Amino acid sequence: MNPDNSQHNFKAFAWHASWLGFTVTFTEVNIVLPGLILEVGGSQIHIGILTAIMVGAPMLTQLLFAGFLTPKARKKPFLLLGIYLRVGALSGVAWTLSQIANIDPAFMIFLVYGWMLIFTTSGAFAGVSYTDILGKSISGDQRKRFFVLRQFLSSIGILISALIARELLKRFAYPMNYEILFIAAAFTLFLASLGFIALREQPVANRYESSSALEIFKFIPAYLREDANLRNFILVNNLTGFATTLTPFYVVLARDSYSLGASDIGNFLLIGISGMILSNLLWSRVVKKHSFKGVLVVWILIGASLPVLALILSTWAPYVMFQAIFFLSGVAISAQRISQGGVLIEISENDNRALYSGINGAFNLTIALFPLISGFVIAWLGYAPVFILGSIAMLTALIFVRRLDCETSKA
Repeated sequence: MNPDNSQHNFKAFAWHASWLGFTVTFTEVNIVLPGLILEVGGSQIHIGILTAIMVGAPMLTQLLFAGFLTPKARKKPFLLLGIYLRVGALSGVAWTLSQIANIDPAFMIFLVYGWMLIFTTSGAFAGVSYTDILGKSISGDQRKRFFVLRQFLSSIGILISALIARELLKRFAYPMNYEILFIAAAFTLFLASLGFIALREQPVANRYESSSALEIFKFIPAYLREDANLRNFILVNNLTGFATTLTPFYVVLARDSYSLGASDIGNFLLIGISGMILSNLLWSRVVKKHSFKGVLVVWILIGASLPVLALILSTWAPYVMFQAIFFLSGVAISAQRISQGGVLIEISENDNRALYSGINGAFNLTIALFPLISGFVIAWLGYAPVFILGSIAMLTALIFVRRLDCETSKA
């Protein structure tokens, strides 16, 4: 890899990470979007459907996208297409909120679901290209530094935008406050895309160059049989999905524990982002000593503790409890974003990275289905059974993390 191109691309990805943090905050799936659905009159079931759309849908579509994109020597045009579709979807949500006086609340929730389905599936389309381009455009030594820097830059952007979001949620009444958030999200995502316009992508010939998407799918069983790393990584992600998809339900639990206001949503968002930023001071040290696998272990331990802590502390001092819960959630999210992407790149190679990303997403059935089931089960049996199951499943993932061998990567 040309060192000059690697450094240039490092800066392009860093630009994207800086602005993407703003978009992530304004459309935050664990706090902001559940707050919007609750504002419209939604329940636990509606939150479950939303989480399934935001987290599960992109996972299920990744394999289809990976099959289409893997033979492509250049993936930059498809990366930009996915981003611009996301910009359009965010603008669509803002338009929908501006028409609230003319739309029935139930139909409004349906429209928000539709726009966010476009947003999240186009994000999966862009994400497959992103992972592939990152793996081949930044050299291995710089790549580890980039993952930590990306999380730091993103967190700074998220912190600034969280302060803005909190003020918007407090100073403007619904739906104007959310309408402004989504307009800002669309604009900042467009700015983030400018980094990829400047990207220097080198075409990579691979073994699938003349194959169709259907033919590429035929390679999947062989990969699953032959690559223990891929199998273990899929098992880890499925088991951790039980607990990580519960985060939006903490907002619902907060509403059920005490009177939840728009200002509380802003405060919880800021607290969670503070956890993300402060934890970044640790990840560079963990990556140096234990690689991305070490961060993965930390994420699992924190993520497994959150559902149990939420159950225990919600009956004591709910407001203080949720401050602690969302702070730790921010730490866990930061660890998740660094470790998952890093491990995936370490266990894959340049010519199969897009396909590995798609296989991992397609087999993440827990993330796709558990949020939807959780909404119904919580409404029927309460929070305890679902939360306890999430913690146990996530701790079980440690068995398969120990079996991951990232040192033999050819990435």
